[in-house]
Amino acid sequence: MTRIYFVLVFIASLSIVYTVNGQSNKDKLNAEKKQLQVSIEQQKKLLNATQKEKTTSLREIELIKNQIKQQERLISVINEELGLLNHQIEQTDKEISTLSGKLSLLKEEYAKAVYAAYKYRNTFNKSGFILSAKTFVQAAVRMNYLQKYSSLLQQQLLEIEQTKQNIFQKSEQLHKSKAEKSSLALSQTLQKNELDKQRSEKDAIVAKLKTKEKTISSDLKKKVARQNQVDAAIDKIIRAEIAQAQAKANAAKKNATTPAKSNTASTSQANKTTTSAPVQLEMTPEEALLSSDFEGNQGKLPWPVAKGTIINHFGTYSHKEVSSVKITNNGINILTEKDAAIRTVFQGTVAGIIDLNNGSKAVLIRHGNYITVYSNLAAVSVKKNDKVAAKQAIGTVLTMASETYPELHFEVRKNTTPLNPEAWLR
Repeated sequence: MTRIYFVLVFIASLSIVYTVNGQSNKDKLNAEKKQLQVSIEQQKKLLNATQKEKTTSLREIELIKNQIKQQERLISVINEELGLLNHQIEQTDKEISTLSGKLSLLKEEYAKAVYAAYKYRNTFNKSGFILSAKTFVQAAVRMNYLQKYSSLLQQQLLEIEQTKQNIFQKSEQLHKSKAEKSSLALSQTLQKNELDKQRSEKDAIVAKLKTKEKTISSDLKKKVARQNQVDAAIDKIIRAEIAQAQAKANAAKKNATTPAKSNTASTSQANKTTTSAPVQLEMTPEEALLSSDFEGNQGKLPWPVAKGTIINHFGTYSHKEVSSVKITNNGINILTEKDAAIRTVFQGTVAGIIDLNNGSKAVLIRHGNYITVYSNLAAVSVKKNDKVAAKQAIGTVLTMASETYPELHFEVRKNTTPLNPEAWLR
């Protein structure tokens, strides 16, 4: 009996560990599934608005590609949930089997005790057993024995009832898990049908775009040229910041070791620093602390708009469905609402403001040796060297007459190196 109870306790403890971990994973998957479903609905809304414009565009295909990607992830999450449920059902089956074995054992032991009591009912009298004791101590021992025997029988009855209740609860849990599995399997089928529909829709859009390939290719090249202009202007401002910071650092070092020299020498040194195009920002202790704080908030930064969805991702890629024109995106493009307020993602200092040929503007905010870029703004409410707080409005997004939803271009850089903003935003 001792060995059997030890095994039952060990199995139960394993079950508790699995239940806690399994539930945690299930909660995470469920949260991700809900987030994906909201995002997919948002993508559908944007796609419908784009399609109402009656013009087949690259934005349309980007939206549906993003939707397909999220739909694929949603199906993958459902698969993971089904895997967890299958494991849970298997585990519950094992627990029911173990509890059933325990119940049989308890019933068997109880039946033996009851049979023994019945068998010796005529030859064994409780009162006579106690009174026939030779001493008072022996009588007390016999009385205690009878009480314990009666208590043990009662305990066995309670344990039998508790085990029956546990089996009932596990059976209910099993039934619920199987029903949830059936519901998930149906949901998975529906999501796969939706994915097939989206892929067919994408193929139809691509076919339309093929007929306009020359026009779209020309527009794409203009977009690339405009982005190159933005990148060059951004790079120039960042390098100027670096040169200025290094010139100040060099001047501080020189003043600390030798008497100050002529202004001509200082100017020459600054020019030399600018020409050498350094790639590391010199920082004051305050800036170094700000940079460390910014770095520590990776994955926690707020979005630069209150509402939005990513339409173009970070990296170098081409629209193979339309042309061979390659795009290098040093940040991300976010579709947002008309006249949306653009806000900073972290406290810092305005490093520069760029006026672009198409009438839009870009703002650079420095956070130590990190710089965030907010491009395609219609109006700007800050100026160079202004101190800004996190989530402070710095302007509004530019909305073209032909657009239902405007785009914000957002970048994160460490010195001159572009980083993937998606890894920084929460």
